[in-house]
Amino acid sequence: MMYRKGNKVVYVINALNPGGAEMGLELLLDNGLFDDTDLHIICLSRSHSDLEERIVNKSKQAVIFLSDTPVNNKKLFYYALKLHKYLQQLKPSVVITSLSQSVLAIRMIKAFHHFQHITFEHNTQFKNRSAWHLLKLTDRLSDRFWCDSVATQKALLARAPGVENQIVPLFYVNDTAAVKNGYVAGEPFRLMAVGRLMAQKNYPLLIQVVKALHEQGVSIALDIFGEGELAAELRAQAQGLTTVVTFRGFVRDWQSEAHHYDAYILLSDFEGLSIATLEAMSVGLPCIVKPVGELENYIVDRVNGLRVHTREDAVNAVSELLNDADLRMTLGSNAKSYVATHYAENAFQALIEQAKRTLE
Repeated sequence: MMYRKGNKVVYVINALNPGGAEMGLELLLDNGLFDDTDLHIICLSRSHSDLEERIVNKSKQAVIFLSDTPVNNKKLFYYALKLHKYLQQLKPSVVITSLSQSVLAIRMIKAFHHFQHITFEHNTQFKNRSAWHLLKLTDRLSDRFWCDSVATQKALLARAPGVENQIVPLFYVNDTAAVKNGYVAGEPFRLMAVGRLMAQKNYPLLIQVVKALHEQGVSIALDIFGEGELAAELRAQAQGLTTVVTFRGFVRDWQSEAHHYDAYILLSDFEGLSIATLEAMSVGLPCIVKPVGELENYIVDRVNGLRVHTREDAVNAVSELLNDADLRMTLGSNAKSYVATHYAENAFQALIEQAKRTLE
């Protein structure tokens, strides 16, 4: 279904916390996906983040916030009612929804409106299985699906076989970040982790890994870049490791510091694309990851990264990297080359142009 140029588009997202889906919206704005549309952004909740402020400033229309309190599944009917009222006023031709609560709220009211509904898929797994089942039951209410990676596309088609879908990427290589030129191990050996302090990232396991290495007498340091609801709990767990584990908070331009580290580590229970991992690879950092989500597709064990599954695996992987300069150089160099080849800006722009056509 095609629409005239200048289409009114509503983009509904849970909030504008600095996560992959949310920062992806900023990337799409910056790269012109919505330039030929009358775009209205609606957030279920305010986050008061730097990202929120930037998107508010970049949006031609005032960003609408439905609530000042964190997104809550128990408020789905409230969100649906508020959205219904705004859509009656705006009368959009296209509504794009990002993240499950926004998707479900729009599907609840779709029968009362006439618009093309595009669901933007970012997840390969769901911590809340009831949300997965609700999405599965209502997937046929969406007219089209955008997927931010091959892994999310595969997960979608397992849940809703045969639905119309396309890849809309949320990452391409940024050539402005400083790259890693040397692989002499630091003293201490410096690890970095990047992402929101939330359950799916499994930071408790990462802290256990670093603690085990420290207790073995390994000179190790871990910097965690990110903020989130588990900050206090994780700081408490890291007590006694104050000289080892540093919580850096949210650092927008963390890539500019990445080349100073010896390795990047991610032990998430589930992921979608994992933009942070791709960014770390793009500067030549050796990466240690659990092969979940899209990571399973682009991290080849012992070629452009190290795959781990357990705490013991991760401890052994860090130890091996620490003691093998050739492995550090091989993994870092191959990671940088892989991302440069597979996530080039021209390929990204070609897919954005395809997505634009669904909004015309």
